[in-house]
Amino acid sequence: MQKTKQTLRKIFRSNEKSIENFENLVNNFIDSTARFDLIDKFIENFISSLTFSPNPEQSLNNFIRFIENSFSKSSLYKEFALHQQMLKILLTTFGYSQYFADILVRDPELFHWLTSTNALDKKLSREDYLNEGKNSISYFQSVKNKLNALRRFKRREILRIGLRDILGIANFEETVTSLSDLAEAIVEICLQLAIEETRKKFSSFPETEFCIIALGKLGGKELNYSSDIDLIFIYNRDGELKINGEVISYYEIFNRLVSTLINFLSEKTEEGSLYRADFRLRPEGSAGSLARSLLGYLTYYEVYGKIWERQMLIKARPIAGDLNFGWKFLNMLDSFIYPSSFLDNPIREIAKIKAKLEAISTSEYDIKLRRGGIRDIEFIVQTLQLLNAGTLPELKTQNTLNAIERLSNYGLLTKSEAKILTENYIYFRRIEHILQMSHNLQTHTIPLETNILTMLAKAMKNYEKKDKTISFPTPSIPEWKTFKHELDERFESVRKIYERIFGVEAKPELFISDIIDDEIAKGRLKKFFYDMNFRDVDKAMRNIKFLSKGKLITGEIIFSTAEENSFAKVSSIILNEISKTIIPDITLDNFRKIAEGFRYSKSFYDLLLNDSFRKIILNISQFSPRFSNLLSFKTHLLDILLSENNLSKDKKTSEVFEFFKHLDVFNLHDFKFLNEIRLLVLNLDGLIDFQRLSKELTEQAELVLNKFFFENFDDDERQRIAIFGLGKFGSEEMNFDSDIDLMFITDERRAEKYQILTAKCENLVSQMTTIEIEKLYEVDVRLRPEGRNAPILVNFEYFDSYLKNRAEFWEIQAFTRTRFIAGNPQIAEKILGLIHDRILKIEFTKSLEQYIFQMREKMEQNIKYGGMDIKLSSGGLTDIEFIAQILQMKHLKKFGKIERSTVKALENLTKYGFLKESERKTLIANYEFYREIEKFTRVSLGSKSNLIPDEPEKLEYLSLCLGYRFPDEFVDSIKSRMKRTREIFQTVIERITHQ
Repeated sequence: MQKTKQTLRKIFRSNEKSIENFENLVNNFIDSTARFDLIDKFIENFISSLTFSPNPEQSLNNFIRFIENSFSKSSLYKEFALHQQMLKILLTTFGYSQYFADILVRDPELFHWLTSTNALDKKLSREDYLNEGKNSISYFQSVKNKLNALRRFKRREILRIGLRDILGIANFEETVTSLSDLAEAIVEICLQLAIEETRKKFSSFPETEFCIIALGKLGGKELNYSSDIDLIFIYNRDGELKINGEVISYYEIFNRLVSTLINFLSEKTEEGSLYRADFRLRPEGSAGSLARSLLGYLTYYEVYGKIWERQMLIKARPIAGDLNFGWKFLNMLDSFIYPSSFLDNPIREIAKIKAKLEAISTSEYDIKLRRGGIRDIEFIVQTLQLLNAGTLPELKTQNTLNAIERLSNYGLLTKSEAKILTENYIYFRRIEHILQMSHNLQTHTIPLETNILTMLAKAMKNYEKKDKTISFPTPSIPEWKTFKHELDERFESVRKIYERIFGVEAKPELFISDIIDDEIAKGRLKKFFYDMNFRDVDKAMRNIKFLSKGKLITGEIIFSTAEENSFAKVSSIILNEISKTIIPDITLDNFRKIAEGFRYSKSFYDLLLNDSFRKIILNISQFSPRFSNLLSFKTHLLDILLSENNLSKDKKTSEVFEFFKHLDVFNLHDFKFLNEIRLLVLNLDGLIDFQRLSKELTEQAELVLNKFFFENFDDDERQRIAIFGLGKFGSEEMNFDSDIDLMFITDERRAEKYQILTAKCENLVSQMTTIEIEKLYEVDVRLRPEGRNAPILVNFEYFDSYLKNRAEFWEIQAFTRTRFIAGNPQIAEKILGLIHDRILKIEFTKSLEQYIFQMREKMEQNIKYGGMDIKLSSGGLTDIEFIAQILQMKHLKKFGKIERSTVKALENLTKYGFLKESERKTLIANYEFYREIEKFTRVSLGSKSNLIPDEPEKLEYLSLCLGYRFPDEFVDSIKSRMKRTREIFQTVIERITHQ
């Protein structure tokens, strides 16, 4: 017994519990038979038979169950001791299939039927199954008992087919044909039972042909052990029956029939169930009718038929009902399934379908759905059939292996490719069979536990034999790593053919809209979005769901099939390009807002196929949440943006203004938005620089102001007033969202007229600040003499007195950017003359130097503690502007006039020797850098603040907009620039007062 234990330890991999069970079994043999003369033979036969089992532990456990449930243990023990072949068959079966073991434990007499008759030698046909199935139910009266009898019949036949497969009596083709024939026979029997029940309910039955069409594996006569059976039901013509005074349509009766049939096939009782009948491939899927007329089918496929439905119908085959009518129906569909030519090559669409299947696969070793698996082979074959069978009718076949052979015969697959596909299709399907027969579960996934891989390796070895005699797996234990490596190589060899045929890599973005709601695919989708550089993947998936399904924030679904298809066409391009933007989450969120504004229309999605248009939309989405939001509200302006040569760098703001003037309704908010988004797009594309951008934005504000000026003031009034721009408006350096600094001067002395002019100035300001979605402009009149304490309209003499007697240095400095905008030019000339003369009288003393430094220090004190303000901080914009303005004020005699533009002023000052070349370069570079920060702060962050944000997300976004990969690098650059700017500022101011 010690030697036996050593052998058992090898077989059971040192599983002591199994060894103990075997010892108990031996004791039970002795107790049951009292045949001590047979005990050694039984042990020898049992151990020898165990070595053939793919799963010895499972075989032993099931054998014990089988013996305990048998009618005569003693007789069975003796037979197994004397006839090793019977023991080998039983233990091998138990090792392969827990499901088959359960059948035999439930009905041990079936084993005697299998081994003592010619049951294992017979290959039954569909007619054989049909006759035996009908015979099995003929002894019963009730439908319930008939169906239970049919379930027992199916269980018996599945066991017989399985053993023929396991023992190598039937090859793969015979096995799948038998499984398919059995299913067909059972469907036919259930259909007849359902007809009887329907006839009883309605007391009559429609007099028209009808048929059940099989699809998928059943259609191809290549069914699995635990396949769903894909079916559709068709009847010839619509009609009505008058039953008990009530008119009932054929449609209602046939739908009731199919519902009954599904219940008969799928209902689970104490005898199990027959098949999972799946009718979801019918027109309109789960929402469609279970039964449909011939005309209904033909109309649907003609109007709505999709590529995947053509592909599906390749496998269509009549299996129950009027088969001749079924073939007639399929002949009518022939030109739909196999068109002689396609408007659009279907390869890309089919690749998308396949990629979707790969995405919802839950395991790398899902032998059906993974890359290089069963579906790859099926898609290769069906695609080549779709493309070629319209002109080569011989390619029309439902069976995959037959199709591979025919495709090879016509040179559409090479002989080598056909061999690879055939061998691997059979190999993968056999693995699938082993997995499914194990527990009668519809699984396609190979568990990666080493014991299961070893079991599979051993079972697959048995399929290598060529003859059809009973055979058993090799007693040796194969190396599971070798099996897995070979499996990987097989996957790869199939995939290479797939990629050769399709010539397109099916990435997730190609089918994203199809699987966005798929719970199974969610984990893989999340990884996909993460790999595409999205951070909040849940939000990204929600946005894609909105885009792909036409879902508004309100929850309303507004998509038609056309829109859904349009997004599917552009989704891969959009996602790829969004993934390369600075922050894909922001870009996608803004893009979704724009698309929602267009109500996810087909026309919008179709436009996105245009490279130039797509670039515009994605640039806006990438850099400006603000403009994205506005565009979503002002979608009517898109056509104008794309027309009238508006995106040419040579287009002037004044020309855009003229276009809007001639519209039926001149909406200034529309003009301002369209012009600004136009300028932003041109600037982001590098077609206009920041100086040109500033000039155009200033001209825009000036055009708006002049429009209101001419609407508010008559000719006489316009001669009594002058309007000046100050600040960035005055220097023509406006940015997005810049305030408009204004000053109104009049020479009107009459009190009544002055009051009228004042009211009109106030009205003009009010008009300039009207709100639609946003305020048109912020207008600031606080730079007038005495600021907010004085009237908005300043009298000429008052201004002269103020300038000569009360104006402080900083106020005079502010007037260096005064520019005449509208009104009487003679008044303007006088005002500008007064400012010029007042500047000439300034004495640049040491005390003025201290005043300037104190003034800057006071500005800096207003900054939030610890904040960095690109305008007011030490070394910020104000330092540069002070240098440009104060140096010109100091040397006004030499210049003759003040240059309002900061950059031009710095260039002039260098030309005349008042600035060093190195100082000019640094100051202009830093000035332009600060203005770029200001621009992106406004269009990207939607803020008018000049503070560098301290929130990490905003800081990162801003730094990326400026071209910095890391916020710290961006902040360090600002600090370094501010430090150098302040050094130059101090040097220049000191130089002014020492010269």
